[in-house]
Amino acid sequence: MPKKMLPLWSYFIIDALVIAICCTGFYFAYYRIPRELNSENIVISNPHKHSVIEGATSADADPSESEPAQESSEDWAKKFADKFTSTVVSTENTYTSPNISITVEQYTKSDGRHLITYYVADIYIAKIDCLQCGFAKDKYGVGYAEDMLSMDKRFNAILAINGDYYGNSKSGVVIRNGIVYRSTPNDSDVCVLYYDGTMKTFTADEFDLEKAIQDGAYQAWSFGPSLLDENGESLTDFPTSRVTPKNPRSVIGYYEPGHYCFVLVDGRDSDYSVGMTMAELSSLMQELGCKVAYNLDGGQSSVMTFNDTYANQPYKGGRPVSDCILIKEPD
Repeated sequence: MPKKMLPLWSYFIIDALVIAICCTGFYFAYYRIPRELNSENIVISNPHKHSVIEGATSADADPSESEPAQESSEDWAKKFADKFTSTVVSTENTYTSPNISITVEQYTKSDGRHLITYYVADIYIAKIDCLQCGFAKDKYGVGYAEDMLSMDKRFNAILAINGDYYGNSKSGVVIRNGIVYRSTPNDSDVCVLYYDGTMKTFTADEFDLEKAIQDGAYQAWSFGPSLLDENGESLTDFPTSRVTPKNPRSVIGYYEPGHYCFVLVDGRDSDYSVGMTMAELSSLMQELGCKVAYNLDGGQSSVMTFNDTYANQPYKGGRPVSDCILIKEPD
Protein backbone atom coordinates (compact mmCIF):
# COMPACT_ATOMS: atom_id res chain seq x y z
CA MET A 1 0.00 0.00 0.00
CA PRO A 2 1.30 3.50 -0.74
CA LYS A 3 2.45 5.43 2.29
CA LYS A 4 -0.13 7.98 3.39
CA MET A 5 1.19 11.53 3.29
CA LEU A 6 0.21 14.27 5.72
CA PRO A 7 -1.53 17.34 4.29
CA LEU A 8 0.90 20.06 3.22
CA TRP A 9 -0.50 22.57 5.73
CA SER A 10 0.30 20.24 8.62
CA TYR A 11 4.03 20.52 7.87
CA PHE A 12 3.83 24.29 8.27
CA ILE A 13 2.14 23.84 11.64
CA ILE A 14 4.75 21.31 12.78
CA ASP A 15 7.59 23.61 11.68
CA ALA A 16 6.01 26.56 13.49
CA LEU A 17 5.63 24.51 16.68
CA VAL A 18 9.24 23.34 16.54
CA ILE A 19 10.47 26.92 16.03
CA ALA A 20 8.28 28.18 18.90
CA ILE A 21 9.57 25.44 21.23
CA CYS A 22 13.19 26.19 20.30
CA CYS A 23 12.74 29.94 20.76
CA THR A 24 10.98 29.47 24.10
CA GLY A 25 13.69 27.08 25.25
CA PHE A 26 16.42 29.51 24.26
CA TYR A 27 14.66 32.40 26.04
CA PHE A 28 14.27 30.50 29.28
CA ALA A 29 17.80 29.09 29.10
CA TYR A 30 19.33 32.50 28.41
CA TYR A 31 17.17 34.83 30.49
CA ARG A 32 15.38 32.76 33.13
CA ILE A 33 17.94 30.26 34.41
CA PRO A 34 19.84 32.25 37.06
CA ARG A 35 23.51 32.78 36.33
CA GLU A 36 25.95 35.47 37.34
CA LEU A 37 27.53 37.67 34.69
CA ASN A 38 31.09 38.91 34.55
CA SER A 39 31.16 42.49 35.74
CA GLU A 40 33.53 45.00 34.20
CA ASN A 41 34.02 46.12 37.80
CA ILE A 42 35.23 49.63 37.01
CA VAL A 43 35.07 51.61 40.25
CA ILE A 44 34.20 55.28 39.78
CA SER A 45 35.52 57.45 42.59
CA ASN A 46 33.60 60.45 43.84
CA PRO A 47 35.49 63.46 42.41
CA HIS A 48 33.73 65.77 44.89
CA LYS A 49 34.80 63.89 47.99
CA HIS A 50 38.10 65.32 49.17
CA SER A 51 40.29 63.30 51.48
CA VAL A 52 42.14 64.96 54.38
CA ILE A 53 45.74 63.96 55.07
CA GLU A 54 46.31 63.32 58.74
CA GLY A 55 48.37 66.10 60.33
CA ALA A 56 48.06 68.39 57.32
CA THR A 57 46.78 71.93 57.65
CA SER A 58 45.50 74.45 55.18
CA ALA A 59 48.96 76.04 55.19
CA ASP A 60 50.41 72.77 53.85
CA ALA A 61 48.21 72.81 50.75
CA ASP A 62 49.57 74.00 47.45
CA PRO A 63 47.09 76.56 46.07
CA SER A 64 48.12 75.67 42.53
CA GLU A 65 46.88 72.10 43.09
CA SER A 66 43.56 73.00 44.67
CA GLU A 67 40.33 72.37 42.76
CA PRO A 68 37.64 74.99 42.26
CA ALA A 69 35.07 75.02 45.05
CA GLN A 70 32.00 73.00 44.12
CA GLU A 71 28.80 72.25 45.94
CA SER A 72 29.15 68.79 47.45
CA SER A 73 26.37 66.62 48.76
CA GLU A 74 27.47 67.59 52.26
CA ASP A 75 26.04 71.07 51.56
CA TRP A 76 22.53 69.74 50.98
CA ALA A 77 21.91 69.35 54.70
CA LYS A 78 22.25 73.13 55.03
CA LYS A 79 20.48 73.97 51.80
CA PHE A 80 17.42 71.88 52.67
CA ALA A 81 17.67 72.29 56.45
CA ASP A 82 13.96 73.03 56.75
CA LYS A 83 13.13 69.64 55.24
CA PHE A 84 15.08 67.54 57.75
CA THR A 85 14.52 66.80 61.44
CA SER A 86 17.04 66.12 64.20
CA THR A 87 15.45 62.74 64.93
CA VAL A 88 13.49 60.23 62.86
CA VAL A 89 9.85 61.22 62.48
CA SER A 90 7.69 58.77 60.56
CA THR A 91 3.98 58.92 59.68
CA GLU A 92 1.75 57.05 57.26
CA ASN A 93 2.93 59.10 54.30
CA THR A 94 6.04 60.98 55.50
CA TYR A 95 9.52 60.24 56.80
CA THR A 96 12.09 62.75 58.01
CA SER A 97 15.49 62.42 59.65
CA PRO A 98 18.79 64.36 59.68
CA ASN A 99 19.52 62.91 56.20
CA ILE A 100 16.22 62.24 54.46
CA SER A 101 12.84 63.84 53.82
CA ILE A 102 10.12 61.90 51.98
CA THR A 103 6.48 62.74 51.39
CA VAL A 104 4.31 60.27 49.46
CA GLU A 105 1.03 61.54 48.05
CA GLN A 106 -1.71 59.82 46.05
CA TYR A 107 -3.39 61.74 43.22
CA THR A 108 -6.23 61.05 40.83
CA LYS A 109 -7.12 62.66 37.53
CA SER A 110 -9.27 61.88 34.53
CA ASP A 111 -8.28 61.59 30.91
CA GLY A 112 -11.83 62.55 29.97
CA ARG A 113 -13.20 59.02 30.11
CA HIS A 114 -11.25 57.04 32.66
CA LEU A 115 -9.69 57.49 36.08
CA ILE A 116 -5.92 57.64 36.50
CA THR A 117 -4.32 57.09 39.91
CA TYR A 118 -0.70 57.89 40.56
CA TYR A 119 1.70 58.36 43.46
CA VAL A 120 4.43 60.96 43.87
CA ALA A 121 7.24 60.54 46.39
CA ASP A 122 8.94 63.91 46.95
CA ILE A 123 12.50 63.24 48.11
CA TYR A 124 15.23 65.37 49.70
CA ILE A 125 18.54 63.82 50.75
CA ALA A 126 21.50 65.26 52.61
CA LYS A 127 24.03 62.81 51.12
CA ILE A 128 24.23 61.13 47.73
CA ASP A 129 24.58 57.66 49.25
CA CYS A 130 21.06 57.98 50.65
CA LEU A 131 20.01 57.09 47.09
CA GLN A 132 21.24 53.64 46.15
CA CYS A 133 20.42 50.76 43.83
CA GLY A 134 20.10 47.08 44.68
CA PHE A 135 20.27 43.83 42.74
CA ALA A 136 17.82 40.98 43.27
CA LYS A 137 19.39 38.30 45.46
CA ASP A 138 22.46 40.56 45.65
CA LYS A 139 23.56 39.05 42.33
CA TYR A 140 24.56 40.80 39.11
CA GLY A 141 23.34 38.52 36.36
CA VAL A 142 20.36 37.20 34.43
CA GLY A 143 17.52 35.13 35.82
CA TYR A 144 17.73 36.66 39.28
CA ALA A 145 14.47 38.29 40.33
CA GLU A 146 13.02 39.30 43.66
CA ASP A 147 9.81 40.82 44.94
CA MET A 148 10.11 44.55 45.53
CA LEU A 149 8.90 44.33 49.11
CA SER A 150 11.51 41.68 49.82
CA MET A 151 14.28 43.89 48.43
CA ASP A 152 12.90 46.89 50.34
CA LYS A 153 13.25 45.05 53.63
CA ARG A 154 16.56 43.37 52.83
CA PHE A 155 18.23 46.68 51.96
CA ASN A 156 16.61 48.50 54.92
CA ALA A 157 14.99 50.91 52.48
CA ILE A 158 12.56 53.59 53.52
CA LEU A 159 11.32 54.09 49.96
CA ALA A 160 11.93 51.96 46.87
CA ILE A 161 10.83 51.70 43.26
CA ASN A 162 11.58 49.16 40.55
CA GLY A 163 14.55 49.89 38.31
CA ASP A 164 15.28 49.28 34.63
CA TYR A 165 15.16 45.45 34.70
CA TYR A 166 18.72 45.29 33.37
CA GLY A 167 18.66 41.49 33.79
CA ASN A 168 16.19 41.07 30.94
CA SER A 169 18.72 42.23 28.35
CA LYS A 170 22.24 41.29 27.35
CA SER A 171 23.15 44.90 26.60
CA GLY A 172 22.58 48.37 28.05
CA VAL A 173 24.81 50.41 30.34
CA VAL A 174 24.71 49.33 34.00
CA ILE A 175 26.35 51.57 36.62
CA ARG A 176 25.28 50.95 40.19
CA ASN A 177 26.52 52.71 43.30
CA GLY A 178 29.69 53.90 41.57
CA ILE A 179 30.61 50.63 39.84
CA VAL A 180 30.43 49.97 36.09
CA TYR A 181 29.02 46.47 35.67
CA ARG A 182 28.26 46.66 31.95
CA SER A 183 29.28 49.23 29.32
CA THR A 184 27.73 47.59 26.25
CA PRO A 185 25.24 50.09 24.82
CA ASN A 186 21.86 49.35 23.29
CA ASP A 187 19.40 51.65 21.53
CA SER A 188 17.80 52.95 24.74
CA ASP A 189 18.16 56.40 26.24
CA VAL A 190 20.59 56.42 29.17
CA CYS A 191 19.96 58.24 32.44
CA VAL A 192 22.98 59.13 34.59
CA LEU A 193 22.98 60.31 38.20
CA TYR A 194 26.34 61.81 39.18
CA TYR A 195 28.05 61.95 42.55
CA ASP A 196 27.41 65.69 42.66
CA GLY A 197 23.67 64.98 42.58
CA THR A 198 23.00 66.19 39.05
CA MET A 199 21.06 64.01 36.63
CA LYS A 200 21.24 63.94 32.83
CA THR A 201 19.78 61.83 30.06
CA PHE A 202 21.43 60.88 26.77
CA THR A 203 20.43 59.15 23.58
CA ALA A 204 22.39 55.98 22.89
CA ASP A 205 24.51 57.88 20.35
CA GLU A 206 25.23 60.75 22.75
CA PHE A 207 26.30 58.65 25.73
CA ASP A 208 30.06 58.48 26.31
CA LEU A 209 31.15 56.05 29.01
CA GLU A 210 34.63 57.51 29.44
CA LYS A 211 33.20 60.99 29.92
CA ALA A 212 30.60 59.65 32.35
CA ILE A 213 33.37 58.07 34.40
CA GLN A 214 35.43 61.25 34.26
CA ASP A 215 32.44 63.33 35.37
CA GLY A 216 31.75 61.04 38.32
CA ALA A 217 28.80 58.86 37.30
CA TYR A 218 27.20 57.26 40.35
CA GLN A 219 24.23 55.46 38.75
CA ALA A 220 23.23 54.81 35.14
CA TRP A 221 20.08 53.15 33.83
CA SER A 222 19.22 51.92 30.32
CA PHE A 223 15.50 51.77 29.66
CA GLY A 224 13.77 55.05 28.99
CA PRO A 225 12.75 56.98 27.20
CA SER A 226 13.74 60.37 28.52
CA LEU A 227 10.48 62.22 29.19
CA LEU A 228 11.53 65.89 29.00
CA ASP A 229 13.64 67.98 26.65
CA GLU A 230 16.72 69.97 27.70
CA ASN A 231 14.47 72.78 28.94
CA GLY A 232 12.27 70.56 31.08
CA GLU A 233 9.42 70.70 28.56
CA SER A 234 7.19 67.72 27.77
CA LEU A 235 7.66 65.63 24.65
CA THR A 236 5.21 64.04 22.22
CA ASP A 237 7.54 61.81 20.21
CA PHE A 238 9.36 58.84 21.75
CA PRO A 239 11.27 57.05 18.96
CA THR A 240 13.13 54.66 21.30
CA SER A 241 9.98 53.40 23.06
CA ARG A 242 7.66 50.71 21.76
CA VAL A 243 5.25 50.83 24.71
CA THR A 244 3.52 54.20 24.35
CA PRO A 245 -0.20 53.31 25.04
CA LYS A 246 -1.71 53.53 28.53
CA ASN A 247 0.15 51.36 31.02
CA PRO A 248 1.39 51.30 34.60
CA ARG A 249 4.53 53.48 34.76
CA SER A 250 7.56 54.05 36.98
CA VAL A 251 9.64 57.24 36.78
CA ILE A 252 12.60 58.85 38.49
CA GLY A 253 12.54 62.64 38.37
CA TYR A 254 15.14 65.32 39.12
CA TYR A 255 14.65 68.89 40.35
CA GLU A 256 18.12 69.86 41.54
CA PRO A 257 21.02 68.16 43.33
CA GLY A 258 19.62 66.55 46.47
CA HIS A 259 15.97 66.88 45.39
CA TYR A 260 14.31 64.07 43.41
CA CYS A 261 11.02 62.26 43.04
CA PHE A 262 9.73 58.78 42.33
CA VAL A 263 6.46 58.64 40.39
CA LEU A 264 4.34 55.51 40.12
CA VAL A 265 1.27 55.35 37.87
CA ASP A 266 -1.04 52.39 38.40
CA GLY A 267 -2.88 50.96 35.42
CA ARG A 268 -4.79 48.22 33.60
CA ASP A 269 -7.78 48.57 35.93
CA SER A 270 -10.65 50.62 34.47
CA ASP A 271 -12.37 51.01 37.87
CA TYR A 272 -9.27 52.36 39.59
CA SER A 273 -6.60 53.47 37.12
CA VAL A 274 -6.07 52.86 33.41
CA GLY A 275 -2.47 54.05 33.38
CA MET A 276 -0.85 56.72 31.26
CA THR A 277 0.43 57.01 27.74
CA MET A 278 4.04 58.11 27.39
CA ALA A 279 2.87 61.56 26.28
CA GLU A 280 0.60 61.89 29.35
CA LEU A 281 3.48 60.79 31.56
CA SER A 282 5.73 63.40 29.97
CA SER A 283 3.14 66.13 30.62
CA LEU A 284 2.80 65.02 34.23
CA MET A 285 6.54 65.27 34.84
CA GLN A 286 6.55 68.79 33.41
CA GLU A 287 3.59 69.71 35.66
CA LEU A 288 5.57 68.45 38.66
CA GLY A 289 8.35 70.86 37.73
CA CYS A 290 11.08 68.30 37.06
CA LYS A 291 14.13 69.34 35.06
CA VAL A 292 14.87 65.73 34.05
CA ALA A 293 12.55 62.71 34.07
CA TYR A 294 13.29 59.15 33.01
CA ASN A 295 10.92 56.27 32.37
CA LEU A 296 11.82 52.98 34.08
CA ASP A 297 10.43 49.48 33.55
CA GLY A 298 6.63 49.50 33.75
CA GLY A 299 3.57 47.30 33.45
CA GLN A 300 3.39 44.61 36.10
CA SER A 301 6.90 45.62 37.24
CA SER A 302 5.70 49.04 38.45
CA VAL A 303 5.87 48.90 42.24
CA MET A 304 6.62 51.49 44.92
CA THR A 305 7.20 50.56 48.55
CA PHE A 306 7.29 52.88 51.54
CA ASN A 307 7.85 52.06 55.20
CA ASP A 308 7.97 48.32 54.42
CA THR A 309 4.61 48.15 52.64
CA TYR A 310 3.23 48.75 49.17
CA ALA A 311 2.57 52.42 48.46
CA ASN A 312 0.62 51.68 45.27
CA GLN A 313 -1.68 48.91 44.06
CA PRO A 314 0.53 46.92 41.65
CA TYR A 315 -1.11 45.25 38.67
CA LYS A 316 -1.74 41.59 39.61
CA GLY A 317 0.30 42.15 42.75
CA GLY A 318 3.42 43.11 40.83
CA ARG A 319 6.15 40.71 39.81
CA PRO A 320 9.72 39.92 40.86
CA VAL A 321 12.26 42.20 39.18
CA SER A 322 16.03 42.22 38.78
CA ASP A 323 16.80 45.55 40.47
CA CYS A 324 15.45 48.50 42.42
CA ILE A 325 16.22 52.13 43.27
CA LEU A 326 15.94 52.94 46.95
CA ILE A 327 16.23 55.65 49.55
CA LYS A 328 17.84 54.64 52.83
CA GLU A 329 19.80 56.04 55.72
CA PRO A 330 23.53 56.14 54.92
CA ASP A 331 25.63 53.24 56.16
